[in-house]
Amino acid sequence: MKPLLPQAIFKQHISVLGKTGSGKSSALRLMVERLLDDKLPVCIIDPKGDWFGLKSSATGKSAGYPVVIFGGERADVPLNAHSGKAVAELIATGNRPAIIDLGGWMVGERTRFFIDFASTLFRTTRGHRYIVIDEVHNFAPQGKVLDPDAGKMLHWANRLASEGRGKGLTLLSASQRPQKVHKDFLTCAETLVAMRVIHKLDRDAIKDWIDGAGEPGKGKEVLDTLAGMKRGEAWVWSPEIHFGPKRLTFPMFRTFDSFAPQANSGTLKLKGWAAVDLKEVSAKLASVVEQAKANDPAELKRQIAELKRQLNAKPAAVSDDKAIERAVSQAVSARDKHWQGELKKMEASLIARLSALRKINQLSSVNSDAVMAVNAPPALAQKSATLGSSSKAPVSTRQTQVESLGRKTAAVENSASGHLPIGERKVLAPLIQFPEGLSREQLTVLAGYKRSTRDAYLQRLREKGLVNTDGNLCVATDEGVAALPDYEPLPTGEALQDYWRQQLPEGERAVLDFLIDVHPDVADRESISEETGYKRSTRDAYLQRLKAKQLVVLEGGGVRATDNLF
Repeated sequence: MKPLLPQAIFKQHISVLGKTGSGKSSALRLMVERLLDDKLPVCIIDPKGDWFGLKSSATGKSAGYPVVIFGGERADVPLNAHSGKAVAELIATGNRPAIIDLGGWMVGERTRFFIDFASTLFRTTRGHRYIVIDEVHNFAPQGKVLDPDAGKMLHWANRLASEGRGKGLTLLSASQRPQKVHKDFLTCAETLVAMRVIHKLDRDAIKDWIDGAGEPGKGKEVLDTLAGMKRGEAWVWSPEIHFGPKRLTFPMFRTFDSFAPQANSGTLKLKGWAAVDLKEVSAKLASVVEQAKANDPAELKRQIAELKRQLNAKPAAVSDDKAIERAVSQAVSARDKHWQGELKKMEASLIARLSALRKINQLSSVNSDAVMAVNAPPALAQKSATLGSSSKAPVSTRQTQVESLGRKTAAVENSASGHLPIGERKVLAPLIQFPEGLSREQLTVLAGYKRSTRDAYLQRLREKGLVNTDGNLCVATDEGVAALPDYEPLPTGEALQDYWRQQLPEGERAVLDFLIDVHPDVADRESISEETGYKRSTRDAYLQRLKAKQLVVLEGGGVRATDNLF
């Protein structure tokens, strides 16, 4: 039987456009079956979760194609928002037909996944392969983009379309809302499959493609008949290979119709199901499985609850600190790279807390008289200090020593009991994370307090011996570090980048992500605006805040991410 479409069409991008019920996904499924019959590497990005029917026959009683399903209810491999890079590395090498099931995902999760997936795929693809994107308007939306992550997603979708063929990537996409597909993405398709649409704006989007083909006269009949097309009918036009416009009827695909409403979709069991041999990629898939487990909310909450239980144990029960450290180490070993940084912070917090508790016990047993003197009225404190000394040092000197010891003991006790006021904690925390010290201006940015409030808290911390100031430079003392065991110096490398991504507001994060991507190159300010969508005043405000946080350096008229992030 002669193929419906010429083979040359599959050497270029294809866009299938048609309203709900026009048969666009069915036409796309038929094309995918043809590619799979030819043993070509195909990856389907499925935002609705209804492509699983590829793995079974039309009746559901025999096997279909051996396609690996990432994510969804029928997953061969679990998936989460942070798995995009790992999955792309699998797709980019070898011939592993796959479905990426994103059905039911929140928009933010889907966006995060696609950014990592598309950018990694673009960089690592080896050899020719097909990427099928159903409901592509979810990934390449037309209109004003307000969210920086959505802008990145659009950037990578358009880049796959505009530069993907040079990397060996051919895109097949479909959308029920042509007007919602970004024009830059749509016009990169060399082949148009136009099915029934009714809304004027949807027809206008198709008209834009036809006008771009340079033959509006030929397109008149196409546009005039779109509203009356039957299900499965389509105009197929591929000017570069001189095919069409030709009105065709796509037959029903051969695999199970998972696009049709499933009355019992949650429990549907197909007797025929293509088995997938995962042995070849088991080592690579292991990291994806572990990452999914690590990001499972129930599992994560359970481990955090256990760590908190150990952390809040009474001092009398903390003597077996080796057992707690062993439990933390076991938890760390079970996590993948993404969560190791977080758990290491918890581990450090636990160990610092244990150390603080030991200091309390030691100070209480060795210097009980001195601590009692600090808590007594001044006259009694002086007498106690004098009586407790066998040296000939003046009383004032002994009193100074007692007060110093009292400050250190109080700092440790505050760390255990949480009595350090919130304002002082917020000022002290950044100083612990930057051991080399911060200027007062940087402290204002990181702590979030204005000058007068900042200086008031600094004065209190200095009086408690928790902070030293030298002109404009502020540094946490050893006692200050002990006073907040939950805070430790910042991590390094990728863990540091992840830390700041979680801490920064949306705008600063978008600017920093771009600068990290281009590091070690220096970016000019206009390219930052072009990439992030922020105008001059907003962009420069974000850059100043990032500079105050020691995350970027200004070099001449350009900006560069600091080397400390790498």
